[in-house]
Amino acid sequence: MFENVLIAEDHEIANLSLRRTLEDLHISPPDYAYYCNHTLSKIKKALQNGKPYDLLVTDLYFEPDGSSQQFPDGAELIKTAKTLQPALKILVFSAESRPTVIRPLFDELGIDGYVRKARGDAQELKSALDRLMQNKKHYPRELRGQSGQENLHEFTDFDKIIVRLLVQGHAQKDIPAYLTAHDIHPSGLSSVEKRLNLMKTAMGFSKNEQLVAFCKEMKLI
Repeated sequence: MFENVLIAEDHEIANLSLRRTLEDLHISPPDYAYYCNHTLSKIKKALQNGKPYDLLVTDLYFEPDGSSQQFPDGAELIKTAKTLQPALKILVFSAESRPTVIRPLFDELGIDGYVRKARGDAQELKSALDRLMQNKKHYPRELRGQSGQENLHEFTDFDKIIVRLLVQGHAQKDIPAYLTAHDIHPSGLSSVEKRLNLMKTAMGFSKNEQLVAFCKEMKLI
């Protein structure tokens, strides 16, 4: 259960939605910040006082208020917040829907969840918070391979076998021997490499470890 939550959001309607969702989950009333610098000041102060935040819920974009803001957007805020407090869980709540923007937030900045502001977002917020409380990640629909979505990949049974073998500790170069022994075809190393590269490219990953983590979180294996 989250005891100390900070919400970084400059739109009052979104703040109200978040507050009601937290109340429904019986989470303690959150603290609020309206700009990036303000958010980081609160994180630093909480750390100094020995009462760090458990969770930061932040938007990606903040409207300028005429003052000088050191951080231009939520991505820079997340990066700095993680530097200050590496264990801080971060949930992004934003209208941004492009996978090319969302995916690096997981892969490069290490966020724990993403919920898009859209119809039905209140229920998805509850699902996301529940997963985060279980130390799981919450991926948005935009990264779940929906029909018609960019970078769509339809995982075949063969793909799942390969990823499952990686999870079990088999080195990539040893997978062909296992496939051959169990009469699974194709079984050549080039076929294994081709499928792994296809999956990683489709999902925007560069490492097998990222692919494995994604498949485990999405319960594909």
